[in-house]
Amino acid sequence: MDLRYVRYAMAIARAGSLRRAAAALHIAQPTLSEQLRALEKEIGVELFSRSSSGVQLTEAGEAFLAQATVAVDAFERAVVAARSRGQAVRLGVADGLADVVARLLSQLHTPHLRVAPMGTAEQIVSIVDGTLQAGLGYAPGSLPRGVARMLIHRFPVRALLHRDHHLAAYEAVSLSDLAGEPLIMPESDAVAGARRFLEGFVRHRLHPRLGPAAATHDLAINMVGEGAGYTLCVREGTIIPDSLMFVPIKEDVPPLEVVFLWNRQAEVQELVSAARHLARSG
Repeated sequence: MDLRYVRYAMAIARAGSLRRAAAALHIAQPTLSEQLRALEKEIGVELFSRSSSGVQLTEAGEAFLAQATVAVDAFERAVVAARSRGQAVRLGVADGLADVVARLLSQLHTPHLRVAPMGTAEQIVSIVDGTLQAGLGYAPGSLPRGVARMLIHRFPVRALLHRDHHLAAYEAVSLSDLAGEPLIMPESDAVAGARRFLEGFVRHRLHPRLGPAAATHDLAINMVGEGAGYTLCVREGTIIPDSLMFVPIKEDVPPLEVVFLWNRQAEVQELVSAARHLARSG
């Protein structure tokens, strides 16, 4: 049985006349009459009694549509469920957030989730154009309309130093001490990183010495281990070699802010709920 015919019968019952139902369905009245006759022939009973004033459901028609309406609603819900399962949700994840995304994914039961390594700026562009539904990144300065954000956690900035570095002997280091040392930053979020980290120096009229750039956060850790300089991009709590250590900074430096970004129009309620739980649990 063609479900279109069932939907047409439902529309006729709502409208009370073939003419009004045809107008609502945007089809010709003779076409609608023909399809109603085909449905009645297939079922073997007359669903409507016709008169000059319109149409009215017969007793058989009432019994049929009562069950058919339930069946059509169930079919439509099944289609929505199948489509939502069949379409992969893409989640962008900025470099250095492997532990955060692991905690987020542990709360999900989405079988078609795809995680894509992606810098925060690229995430925003992809969320706007619809190729990405959500992302985990570092707090951007501003967002275009349609992209929502949620703060997941603020991490105080610490200097990551080799234990043999002369500044590692201090309980806390000042920005003036660090300014003369080569600062290693990852290229993956270099723009956002430069804004966050350099702000603290600029406030104190200091000009930090920029060292070599690292392709990733992991490489930044390796470069600190090799004595190429220090870094501020690695969050305290990240697993690091025993040869390295985090040292607090005396002055106030803007914290590292990890945010969850998503398209307001995307069907990502489960992801948003998981992100809220993550934000509450810290």
